[in-house]
Amino acid sequence: MVSTASLAAMFFSLFASLFLPVGLIIYFYRRYRFSVKACFLGAGVFILFQLLLRLPLLNYLLVQPWLGRFSTNIFFYAVVVGGFTAGLFEECGRYLAFQTVLKGDLSWNTGLAYGLGHGGVEAIVLVGFTYINNIVISLMINRGLFEQLIAPRLGAEASLIKAQLVGLPPSVFLAAGVERMLTLIVQLALSLIVLYAVKSRRPVFLLAAILLHTGLNAGVVYLQAGGAAIWTIELFIAAAAAAALYLIIRLKGSLELLENPAEPTDSAVQ
Repeated sequence: MVSTASLAAMFFSLFASLFLPVGLIIYFYRRYRFSVKACFLGAGVFILFQLLLRLPLLNYLLVQPWLGRFSTNIFFYAVVVGGFTAGLFEECGRYLAFQTVLKGDLSWNTGLAYGLGHGGVEAIVLVGFTYINNIVISLMINRGLFEQLIAPRLGAEASLIKAQLVGLPPSVFLAAGVERMLTLIVQLALSLIVLYAVKSRRPVFLLAAILLHTGLNAGVVYLQAGGAAIWTIELFIAAAAAAALYLIIRLKGSLELLENPAEPTDSAVQ
């Protein structure tokens, strides 16, 4: 049986990764009337640059003899594969979007809309769909339907899936939702940093976004490889999210200053 606590944690993670991003998009649209086009573009760029370009390219390269031998090196895997390539593809995708389709409206609101689309679809694809599946299978296990309807189709894999859902502590399922909430904040900040790079015509901020993305991803991989407790990893991501929230607030003033240089604000980036 999958415990009630585990099911509750799964529903929380489903809410955090599916309904919360959609709810935030609706809330901030009503409040700021931001560009819906920017929101959809953010989602599209993530799908294109991450799911359709980066991941298939990595899957191809990592099985090549000249590169595959480095895949067991934790530094290479964490910094280059898990960190730098993600930062490079996602931030360059953002940069191209702001430089082209969205170049006529480089406001803070547009950056917010883009970040919600980008981070929202990431949460939905990477966690939301998974937890719909987890909940459905867990309910089937508890009702005795899993062995009858699903297990015969999956073969030996069925036992592994059931063992994980039944045996893993609720905290594992809960952490997935917490991580998506925190990561969404980071995605908002990264979107605004890249937007600022375009609007201020200072590409160094694009480099900063790539490096920040690299550092966060690499840190998580290093902690996982070192056997860190799951909530230690979440604490690391929470620290990054707190810094990201600070940047979101600061960049609002900085972007407004670029629009109205005669009216400086205290929050301007020096």
